[in-house]
Amino acid sequence: MKAVIRTFSPSPKKNRGSTGSDSDLMSAAGSPRYDLLIFGASGFTGRLCAEYVASRYADKIAKFTWAVAGRSASKLQEVTEELACKNLPEIVIADSQDYASVHAMCKSTFVVLNCAGPFERFGTPVVEACAATGTNYCDITGELHWVKEMESRYGATAAQTGALIIPMCGFDSVPSDIGTFMVVLHMAEAMSLECASVKAFHHDMRGMVSGGTLSTMMGMFNRPVGELLRLAGVVSDLYALNPKGGWRGGDSELWSESHVPWFDIDMMMATAPFAMSLPNTRVVRRSAGILGYGQRFRYSEVYAAEWNPFDVALGLALWLLPFLVIAAALFPPLRWFLNTFVLPAPGQGPSKQMRESGRFKMTLVGRTEAPPPGKEGGPAMVVGTVEGTQDPGYGETAKMAVECAMAIVVQKHLLPGRDGGFHTPATGIGRALI
Repeated sequence: MKAVIRTFSPSPKKNRGSTGSDSDLMSAAGSPRYDLLIFGASGFTGRLCAEYVASRYADKIAKFTWAVAGRSASKLQEVTEELACKNLPEIVIADSQDYASVHAMCKSTFVVLNCAGPFERFGTPVVEACAATGTNYCDITGELHWVKEMESRYGATAAQTGALIIPMCGFDSVPSDIGTFMVVLHMAEAMSLECASVKAFHHDMRGMVSGGTLSTMMGMFNRPVGELLRLAGVVSDLYALNPKGGWRGGDSELWSESHVPWFDIDMMMATAPFAMSLPNTRVVRRSAGILGYGQRFRYSEVYAAEWNPFDVALGLALWLLPFLVIAAALFPPLRWFLNTFVLPAPGQGPSKQMRESGRFKMTLVGRTEAPPPGKEGGPAMVVGTVEGTQDPGYGETAKMAVECAMAIVVQKHLLPGRDGGFHTPATGIGRALI
């Protein structure tokens, strides 16, 4: 089986439902004024999301209404002036430090796509307001501990109001989550078999880590010792996003968490730990528990190096990246040097030419626990692929995030997460992303 992340054909909006409000930003009929609102649209990735909406949806869906939001009207005006569409977005001014403005913003739209990070610092009021008003929400965070805290605080409210909350809709963690869902689904429906394990390999990757991501990673470790210990307890839990006391599969630290370079016989490649596997694996395991992949289902994720100097060097860099981030967080002079001379600043990113020359490929190997009934030999195996044709941290993240948000805009009434609450991409949207 081979597939790629692809878009769905736009269809007329229907049966979306609404939260109802008397806000100035509401339509005359009392439903949200906008179908989609991009918060943080003047940031680098937020701007890319706006460009993707303009090229893919703005002029192609009847009566589609949308907005870009943030603190600076002048910066947002610059964004709208560069969009290649006739149906330009309106501008909404909102500041995460001003909850009233955030609340009004969220009440004005059917879906919020939040691109304003670090999310631990700026995202909490947006999630709180969406949960309270029944507004649907997607974001591009990879901040595992923050997502867990948001569900603890606002999960019950979101389920009550019908707000569909789906964090981690970018490169963290759509390819991992939807790719695994695709493999498990194929084995169940096409082969009538239960998938016992999936191993995911990132390879053939070209791109750069965003400045915002690196800033967020360093910020995670730049905190008091007590908070660091609490954070360590969250991120070290293989099932951190699964409900307490709920499903726990067959994953163990030894099988699932790769900490050293290795060699994999399935790929016939050298492998190395993949820095963003930490949130990705937890998202996949939450989906596995909710969707019932199997009582002892296991999942692992690594980087696999092609046999060329660039990929070997990239694998080594990805292995060393977490150690560099921790060192930079703990030693201010190193952090200053990296921020000043080496790393891109938050809000900055590669040129259009560099983004479009990027790519990624993820190969997922699914296996049964034993040979299929009536057959001899080893376990059945399915190989799936998820691939993108742009820089994964920028162009592909924008594409994935917008597709998640637009799936809710166009067909929330058909989605598995239509009743609201906190979800993963697989449990909240599922097949619409395959």
